[in-house]
Amino acid sequence: MRHRRGISILEVFVVLGILSLLLALLLPAVQSARERAREAVCKNNLHQLNLAVAQFTEAHKRMPAPAPPGQVGGWMVEILPFMEQAKLKDSIPDGLPITNAPSQLLQLPRLYRCPRRTTLDGGSLQSIEVAHYVLVPVSGRESFYLFDAPINLYAAWLSSPELPYDNVIAAEGPHHGGFHFASGFQQGVDFMLDGRKVR
Repeated sequence: MRHRRGISILEVFVVLGILSLLLALLLPAVQSARERAREAVCKNNLHQLNLAVAQFTEAHKRMPAPAPPGQVGGWMVEILPFMEQAKLKDSIPDGLPITNAPSQLLQLPRLYRCPRRTTLDGGSLQSIEVAHYVLVPVSGRESFYLFDAPINLYAAWLSSPELPYDNVIAAEGPHHGGFHFASGFQQGVDFMLDGRKVR
């Protein structure tokens, strides 16, 4: 009868070392792929929001109005029907104070959520989730940009934050310091870093 030879402790350590090395090489690639996927989702959301604001403007012959101070409203609320969220829009009474918003309004709709921003901020402002995108009206509300919200902006999504262009580009964005943005009635989503369009 032949004795079977077991594996030595040295062989176990060599195999573990090789596996650790492979894992160390693969982990950055997996993280990079996840980051690219987050950016793709964010760009798609901006594209959809851009289309919804353009459709709202076409249908109503005006841009969405800013939210009254302290009340639910503004562009994020007004475009809900153009984002297949008409029931949610219909459930919001005029003049509703943000502090009295019902529970179904507290959570940010999926298309209003930037996955990269979600990983950066804690999530909510007094149980109401913060906005991940901002409207930047230009030329007296004749046109607009949609930007990722600066990482230091903690405004309730129900208040539909709007910022001047200079305030946005001077801030830090959620994508490696930069911002994805959609330009008014044009197709596509671009990237801005340090106030310059990069790609």
